Amino acid sequence: MTHESLADLSAAEMTAGYRRKEFTPLDVFEATAARIDEVNPALNAFVLLDLESAKKAAEESTTRWAGGESLGLADGIPTTVKDTMDLVGWPTRKGSLQTDPHKIAKEDAPMARRLREGGALILGKTTAPEFGWQGTSYSPLTGLTRNPWDLNRTTGGSSAGAAAAAATGMGKFNTGSDGAGSVRIPAAFTGVFTIKPTFSVIPIHPPSTGGLLSYVGPITQTVTDAAHAMSVVAQPDPRATFQSRLDERSWIDGLEAGIEGLKVAYAPTWSGFPVHPDVAERLEDAVDALERIGADVTSISLDFTLPHFEFMAIWDSMLAQTLRHIPENEWSKSDPGLVATTRRGLALSASDVIDAERARPMLMAIFQGLLSEYDVIVTPTMPTTALPIGQALAEPWVEGQRMEHWMDWCPFTWPLNLTQHPATSIPIGFGSDGLPVAMQMIGRHYDDRLLLRAARAYEREHPFAMPDLNVIA
Repeated sequence: MTHESLADLSAAEMTAGYRRKEFTPLDVFEATAARIDEVNPALNAFVLLDLESAKKAAEESTTRWAGGESLGLADGIPTTVKDTMDLVGWPTRKGSLQTDPHKIAKEDAPMARRLREGGALILGKTTAPEFGWQGTSYSPLTGLTRNPWDLNRTTGGSSAGAAAAAATGMGKFNTGSDGAGSVRIPAAFTGVFTIKPTFSVIPIHPPSTGGLLSYVGPITQTVTDAAHAMSVVAQPDPRATFQSRLDERSWIDGLEAGIEGLKVAYAPTWSGFPVHPDVAERLEDAVDALERIGADVTSISLDFTLPHFEFMAIWDSMLAQTLRHIPENEWSKSDPGLVATTRRGLALSASDVIDAERARPMLMAIFQGLLSEYDVIVTPTMPTTALPIGQALAEPWVEGQRMEHWMDWCPFTWPLNLTQHPATSIPIGFGSDGLPVAMQMIGRHYDDRLLLRAARAYEREHPFAMPDLNVIA
């Protein structure tokens, strides 16, 4: 089996090859379908596959490219859709046995609609934990999704299958959603790139139970591919509850402009949370690299009180809505962790949740103040590398460290769901266990393009690696 394949090209390289008529979307589809056949049995990244429809889309795309009538940057690009988003003709199972396999979506979610309209080759729907409730990759519906760097490790969640697809060339544009870190956690654990955009820049429909915590974004192998995906999907949609503003600036122009003079605040941690030594070392290396390529880096201390219990109240009350209308004697079909979350959420009062929401303006003020002085804030994405498969809690690496809930090991992701700032996760190397380590970049509201430019400057000097597919297959 060779892995020097068209499936390994970036989306940008695919588009360039189509334009030069070096190969066709049908060629790329066939290579991608072969890759899925080779590695997905070990990874379990898909809930549903529809390669027949994707092949038909590839044939139509091939005809358009041959006639000089491309639909744009998504035309002919292999794409996957997370199974928390609606896709015409398929059920939306959300990782749950509580959902109806016979209830078929009649319209596409906005992100999927834009990709379909742009000629993307939609291959299938990817796995997620039940209703996206946790940061690992198990669901009662699909079981475990495995990390391509080590099959005994989780991909993270909740965009589990999307990250596995991105890391292995089973999809170039992979849609994800993020209520507490659900694109950034799996991107960090699998060594791929993602952006959680500014709130509502990519619209959501139907309304998510996550409300003001909910975001959607692309998970890709490269920063450039993420910029291409954003060009397609970051468009207003009249169906969305929270409307985005039309921004016609290019996502591609200026991507290669570098970061000379960019003011970067480097926070090795915040709230005193201990970071694993492997992560700390790689992050120091990455920050040194940012300085070498022109950034003006200042180390800062972020000592705010992490609003863990406040966020948990919001999270639990939100997820309680997933099971509250299902008879309690049916809850045994659900993940026990989701059931426990639901019970906590239903026990909360409206006053509890309103009080918890006070954490939002407190955090907002902290980050707004920093971002009035700096262009970008750099932190770890995750304080550790990927957890063992099937394990919900990280092993403490510091004596006395509390690990009672999965949010205890992702303190750098969920605060940004409260503040609504854009944030990326960028692969920056490997821990001593051979697993990926990632850096998070945080930017001002609606300054998503600057984050992509900064991430691209790093990627250009330190290209991201792919896992050894021979081991997986």
